[in-house]
Amino acid sequence: MATSCSATTSNFASHSQVISFTVVEGSKSWVCTAVYANPRVELRQQVWAHLRELGGRIALPWIVLGDFNEIMLSTECRGGRFSMARASQFIEVLNDCNLLDMGAKGLRFTWYRNQRGVMLEKRLDCAVCNVEWQAMFPEAYVENLCRVYSDHCPLLLRRDDSRDKSPDRPFRFQAAWATHKDFERVVREAWCRSTPTLANGLHVVRVDAIKFNEDVFGNILTRKKALQHRLKGVQLQLERGDSESLSRLEKAIQIELDETCL
Repeated sequence: MATSCSATTSNFASHSQVISFTVVEGSKSWVCTAVYANPRVELRQQVWAHLRELGGRIALPWIVLGDFNEIMLSTECRGGRFSMARASQFIEVLNDCNLLDMGAKGLRFTWYRNQRGVMLEKRLDCAVCNVEWQAMFPEAYVENLCRVYSDHCPLLLRRDDSRDKSPDRPFRFQAAWATHKDFERVVREAWCRSTPTLANGLHVVRVDAIKFNEDVFGNILTRKKALQHRLKGVQLQLERGDSESLSRLEKAIQIELDETCL
């Protein structure tokens, strides 16, 4: 979840497949429930029962998100079989809890698997919320990000459409720097040039690390965003129809993105 606000959280309830916590931001309080439902149908029934129990207790704005391992509509899958009975059960649970599907931008499906040469695609991951949460965050939306490390797409929840455009964004260490043979020397030389205070030493290292990133890596974040954009475009094309050449390109970009993020 993307947020720039300070907040405190406390455990509200937990289950083997579900965890809920209360979020307090100033005068606002709401409940977030994260779900990782079991692939086995009989064990998923425990999730439905737990959500119903939570729905009877929660009086705050409430959002539930994660991998439900179930779909609501036949249009949310391609390949494989659609179970109207299981979908109806899922929809009934959401109705009993007064939860509304938030929909999503980006990729149409969130889970993909090539099973014996047949591509299976489903929207197993989603976010649902009650009207109180929707009223508290009227501009909130969900984005299905591209797949890199898993057969599931990550979900990104944005509570508004703002982006951090500040030139003074916080400095972040990039793990890929440590894989380069010259980075240790850059840090050592920067530290030696600084005055003998921790704050000044960290400032000099920060400046030299940013320059090192631009000179050696060509700015990791810029490359990462460009690769993610290409990968998303390829995966959107694959949703329209399977293609061996596109699948190879998808794999190549995933490998390059993985290497960039090391």
